[in-house]
Amino acid sequence: MSINLSAAKQHLLNNRYLQIDFGLVAVLLYFSLLTWVNWGKLETPIIDIGREVEISARLADGQVLYRDVATYYGPLAYYANAILLLIFGHRLEVFYTVGVGLSLIAALLFYKLAKRLTNNNWAVLCTVCMLLYCALGPGIFNFIMPYSFGAVYAIVLSLIAIACLDLFICEEQLRWLVVAAIACGLAGLAKQEYGVSVLGSILFAINLDSTHNLRHRLNCSLLVILVAGACLFLPLAVLAHTVTWEKIYLSLFPVPKVNILQRNLSFQVSPIKSISIWLANSKAFFGGLLVVSVAVFTAHWAANLKFITIPQWLKSIVELTASVALAWGGLSLAKWVFFLFLGRQHVLFHPLQNISWLLPIAGVWLALICCKLPQNQNTTLLVSLIILALLLNARWGFYINFYGLYAVPVIILLFTLLYYFAKKFRWVIYRCLLVCILLGSLININSTLIQYQHIVNSPYGTFHANNAIVASALNQTIKTINASGAKSVLVLPEGNILNFLTATHSPSRELTFLPVTLGDAQEEQHFLEHLRAKSPQIIVYVYRSFGVWGYQSYAEFNPLVDKWITQQHKLIQTFSLDEGDIRIYQSQVSK
Repeated sequence: MSINLSAAKQHLLNNRYLQIDFGLVAVLLYFSLLTWVNWGKLETPIIDIGREVEISARLADGQVLYRDVATYYGPLAYYANAILLLIFGHRLEVFYTVGVGLSLIAALLFYKLAKRLTNNNWAVLCTVCMLLYCALGPGIFNFIMPYSFGAVYAIVLSLIAIACLDLFICEEQLRWLVVAAIACGLAGLAKQEYGVSVLGSILFAINLDSTHNLRHRLNCSLLVILVAGACLFLPLAVLAHTVTWEKIYLSLFPVPKVNILQRNLSFQVSPIKSISIWLANSKAFFGGLLVVSVAVFTAHWAANLKFITIPQWLKSIVELTASVALAWGGLSLAKWVFFLFLGRQHVLFHPLQNISWLLPIAGVWLALICCKLPQNQNTTLLVSLIILALLLNARWGFYINFYGLYAVPVIILLFTLLYYFAKKFRWVIYRCLLVCILLGSLININSTLIQYQHIVNSPYGTFHANNAIVASALNQTIKTINASGAKSVLVLPEGNILNFLTATHSPSRELTFLPVTLGDAQEEQHFLEHLRAKSPQIIVYVYRSFGVWGYQSYAEFNPLVDKWITQQHKLIQTFSLDEGDIRIYQSQVSK
């Protein structure tokens, strides 16, 4: 019996399970590089991050969210991380692993969605851009150690929901819609606005699909609402057996605190502010892209001169390298020109770093789609991403605040927009975007490796800071707490990472003490009554200014708490920060 080798070979080549997706391989290699560079790096260790790790640690010790520990976010991320702490131990590295794992899931989903809307090459570039500016960085608006793990869980769940919606539209199998609805509910359980945004995007996309009749669309919408609602409310109902519904509601929807939040410049919203941000970011984007385009054309022209005779594969590498070098020089020159003529350095090095200007264009794009302009098989997917981007950033006045955690769907919209509306010049636009990504990667990787050299170490985890003075102060504070043998340590107004790194807990239900926490004298008095009954052994007072809140010191917005600390406790150590210091107080009755 003869064997047809050609047919067997063709069968193997056609087997999709044996084919290698080189685009995905490129994404995974880049992901590995950024993970290695950013592992254990914390840009601002004093704020926010401490709350995220300490809440999960207290839940792992048996405390109950909202009753024993206060937060304004949903419970899913805190309890998921608490379970991981119970399994793998009280280590800061557990949180790094969670962030990296979520980043990987986001990258895989993002690549799949981008590939559906564009092609392999563009999907790779789009995913790399998301990893660079959203997921893998040392800042608190990235995924590894964010200001809110709830936001990271929620954006991953939102991508799962949209990917399942796409499968439902393509395959018309109801199970995918059920999974999408479950992901919507869990996203809301992680962080409220993400749940609302992705649920709205799913419902809008379903009802825009004209291939099915109105009854079918209404039934699908009702199914999504019921399943998502069950996934959201059933876990909260379990919590309500220990915590009252009133306390859960006031925690998740702190309406009385909204006016206080407006004191912070970051939370202030107005049309003028939005327009100014759009204009500033569009100037940075298009100005930077113009410089990069000139560099790309110059390098292409030079590489194709007749007297240059090198192999084609080498010519491509030389051309790309020259493009990056020329773009870097051009952007550096442009930065100094801005400085000389305008008196300030306009940041042009990262044209893709902030694309808030795309949100109003996305709104126009959505209106055109709804007007029944030519649509394709990806219209539903595209609409869901546009709605998610708009709803997610509506609270900021349709510009992207806290960029990395709110920009994910916007990045895929930018690459899709350029892919479809620049068909004749697609290779040029792609080359320019590639140079932008390479530049951004070189700058970010280089600065991270150079700046984050200062180690903060404890038996419960290690991280690298970019400020030697801050790292020294934190190390000395950790040693002081450990030497005291204290187990009850109040850290305020921020810096609960010190609790985690010393395996101590605060006696307070609150973990951060910004103006929104204790908003008036009555709340201060209530807080102090609780602490007098359950006094901490050590108080770590992070004394610094709060410029965005309009205060020079913590004493200005909570004077009663400040007096209680400074007048009724003994100052035993002071460690300097760049701005302010860390003051350690001991209870007068402590031994």
